[in-house]
Amino acid sequence: MREDTRRDAVWKFLGYAFVLLLVVLMMVPIYWIVVASTLPEQAFLAAGTDPRLIPGTHFLSNLEALQSRQGVNFIRSIGNSVLIAVVYTLLSLVLCSMGGFAFAKYDFRAKEPIFYTILATLTLPIQLLVIPLFLMISQMGLTNSYWAIILPWAANPLGIFLMRQNMKQIPDALLESARIDGATEFQLYYRIALPTMKSSLAALAIVLFLFQWNLFLFPLVVLEQGKYTIPVAINQIVGAQRVYYDQIMVAAALSIIPLFLLFIFLQRQFVSGILAGSIKE
Repeated sequence: MREDTRRDAVWKFLGYAFVLLLVVLMMVPIYWIVVASTLPEQAFLAAGTDPRLIPGTHFLSNLEALQSRQGVNFIRSIGNSVLIAVVYTLLSLVLCSMGGFAFAKYDFRAKEPIFYTILATLTLPIQLLVIPLFLMISQMGLTNSYWAIILPWAANPLGIFLMRQNMKQIPDALLESARIDGATEFQLYYRIALPTMKSSLAALAIVLFLFQWNLFLFPLVVLEQGKYTIPVAINQIVGAQRVYYDQIMVAAALSIIPLFLLFIFLQRQFVSGILAGSIKE
């Protein structure tokens, strides 16, 4: 008995040590970006393969140089990215939860083929979709608008899949009881299904926000100057003859902050939502 307890303690210690090592390996690059954003460009280039790990005092001057660049308003690009990502996340949560509820709780013709066709679109690379989507957006007259970035991925296949898996856990007897009490089909979704999916919706919100936040190629094609998102704005900082590393590091450090705040705000729901999706019937 004591030997088993000791073995369990050793395995638990090794597990925690492995997780701690992974955290350190993932956090070091982020920490180095933050430190590099506080260094003058000369110090950054002089460091070479031996990067400094102690923050400097040039963050504000680097930010001022970034904002003084012609053709790129980085602070505005942060606002653009936040606005697009928030609207996209809210709209996509509604559509994905509705789609997941329909696939989980209703029977209709060709249900399974339709669902697996939606899942199959996950395998299509975005490079393949850029031209068809651009033609569609142009015909709708939405070029150089925020809706051009929001609408094409509003019904996210991964979101529909995650919501379907989670909503399958809602007991059918609960929905049937609500029907007997006079609830409409929309009330079953709005008053019963959604309140039980708060953790899953929070986890999905982080996934959707991160997807839209990092989207680069399609915004680069359809957006013009003044409506750039963060990835496109950072790409514009790279000059044809010179790379402004100090400004790129400031931009990269600032782009991390909204994601960090979102995860801190939703971390508890994110963990429980991911675990809920792993349970099978």
